[in-house]
Amino acid sequence: MVAFYESAGYRVISITDHGKITRLRREEGIVYIPGIEIETRLRSSAASYHVVLIGLDSPPPRAIASDLEKLLEWARDARIFAFIAHPYWSSLSGEDLAKVSGYQGVEVYNYGCEVEISRGYSGPHWDYALSRGVISYGLAVDDAHNYVVDALGGWVEIDVKELDEEEVMKALMEGKFYSSSGVRLEHLELREGLIHVKTNGAKVFKVLSAGARGAYLSVELLERLCKSDNLPVSVEMWEEEGGKGFRLEVGRETAGSSVKVTGRLVNGRFVELRVEGRLPLRRYARLELVDELGRAAWVNPVKVRT
Repeated sequence: MVAFYESAGYRVISITDHGKITRLRREEGIVYIPGIEIETRLRSSAASYHVVLIGLDSPPPRAIASDLEKLLEWARDARIFAFIAHPYWSSLSGEDLAKVSGYQGVEVYNYGCEVEISRGYSGPHWDYALSRGVISYGLAVDDAHNYVVDALGGWVEIDVKELDEEEVMKALMEGKFYSSSGVRLEHLELREGLIHVKTNGAKVFKVLSAGARGAYLSVELLERLCKSDNLPVSVEMWEEEGGKGFRLEVGRETAGSSVKVTGRLVNGRFVELRVEGRLPLRRYARLELVDELGRAAWVNPVKVRT
């Protein structure tokens, strides 16, 4: 398994089997971090939660593993990275995620669950919990069982200065990563009043937030806006070497409420987007960039002023 992922370019691997920790000898050039998947429950609910734990030496005691709240508290105290696996596949609701806290992440995309029964994407579950103030990071994973149709479809791109277990765990805990099923980010800034991304190519750009808030731009929508005269939107698009540049402005600059979007298209795909101004957001903002094949990149949320 390690050789399989190493040949595909992976440099950090964790095998998270059900109920057991897989121990491996150290491999040169690969950071291997032990992990485990635990099926557990809340005392006040019949829902079944699958929790993945990364960075532990031994399984949790049975009395702790059988209680979700105790398990998450145990993981937090031990500085173990814990996330809720495949909520859509598990038939969990957004409320099931919002009623607990202490986990660091949610599987926003599970490739195995997607190719198995089309229930791999759990973005709405994650957004519901985020909207309720339960902040966590989003992870994309394989959940591979046969390594033919269910592998190399979801992964995490981690920002580390040195490739070792301590640095990787620190980056995970601090959310210094994004998740992907195919779209790669070459540059990322996400903060109040500014979004700037450079990517290998996307057709759709989404900003998700709490309540009826957010933003959306696709290449198709941009082209339609260029042809429209009846909307309070100013759009320019021009040819440049290797692609097209564009500028879009929504709102009135004199009122201090305008949003400016500039960027670049190559081969009909966004390769750069810069959004300046105050978008209609609430509580948090996270990004999704999607290509023409439905592959995506998921950027972890940041808090914003209401």
